[in-house]
Amino acid sequence: MTDEPSRHSPNSPKGEPSASAVFVAMMRQVAAKAVSKAAREEPGGTAPLSLPFESEAEAPIPRETRLETRRVRRLPYRPLLRRPQPASMMGGFLGAIFVAAISASLVATLLMFFVDPEFLNPAVVQGLQIDSGAIVAGIEAPAPTAVVTPRWLQRIGVISGHRGRDSGAVCEDEYGNPDLLEVDINFAVAQRIVARLRAENYAIDMLDEIDPRLEDYRAALMVSIHANTCADFEEVVSGYIVHKSDARPEGGADSFLRECIALNYGAAVPLQRSYAETEDLINYHAFQRIHPLTPAVIVELGYMLADREILTQDPDLLADAITAGILCFLDNVALSNSQQPPAAARGYLVPARVTPTPAFGA
Repeated sequence: MTDEPSRHSPNSPKGEPSASAVFVAMMRQVAAKAVSKAAREEPGGTAPLSLPFESEAEAPIPRETRLETRRVRRLPYRPLLRRPQPASMMGGFLGAIFVAAISASLVATLLMFFVDPEFLNPAVVQGLQIDSGAIVAGIEAPAPTAVVTPRWLQRIGVISGHRGRDSGAVCEDEYGNPDLLEVDINFAVAQRIVARLRAENYAIDMLDEIDPRLEDYRAALMVSIHANTCADFEEVVSGYIVHKSDARPEGGADSFLRECIALNYGAAVPLQRSYAETEDLINYHAFQRIHPLTPAVIVELGYMLADREILTQDPDLLADAITAGILCFLDNVALSNSQQPPAAARGYLVPARVTPTPAFGA
């Protein structure tokens, strides 16, 4: 035997119990708790059992050990999951574009492999193809054809001269009684023009002389129908007049409308063209009221004295001639000089011209 103190002695160095003593004490406490719990759970067993040791003072548990035991029993720390950040607007937009591009590519690929090439009209395919040889050779491709506005979208205004305002020029018999009114001649021709153009599926406005719709009136064209004076000039004064506004430039759409009507009217009606100008023609009120891009002319059908028979006997002839002039303008105003006008199918004459400014709505 040596004089060294025992490791199990409570008189260990520094006054601390040995590790084995601490372990034995902990096991005793666990066993005592287990026995006590089993006794309480048995029927009628309420008395606590005695500890296998007399008191806890025989096996004290250090404070550090108790803290360590609590730390071990504590649940491990679980970090909070980070909430997902909402996507930005730009990111969503770019994502949508990406998905659309991929979808379009897939659809195009499927169509290319599974659609019969004969599904399309060969003429359409040929028209869509690019002549690569012509591009390499430096040959300029032909200019695209102008898109023609559908007829039902082309509005035309027809003014029945003096209607709704007064009688216009008046012819009197030998007794001084009125026997012919300009307003009646104008209306007979104007309503026939309207009927013919409506049959061609154009949108037509029959306008009075002083019509509120004339303010800033917008249309493919406007024509005002009149007949010239019945005054006696002591000489034969005959002929028709087609006049545009002097404020509109020469060579534009108004000039082309004037020449279309004058050429077709002169070819159908046995009257000479007159270039006389009066204050009523130069400063016609409707020219100042309509929209600046609406081509417009005033037509003097003839003189009520010298040309009375033509003006009163055959209003259909006059209406057909003016209608042909209007169709000439509508079909050719947007065409270049190199393009072939469709005059043969429509039955009108086309005047030689420089390409006019396209009309409003044409």
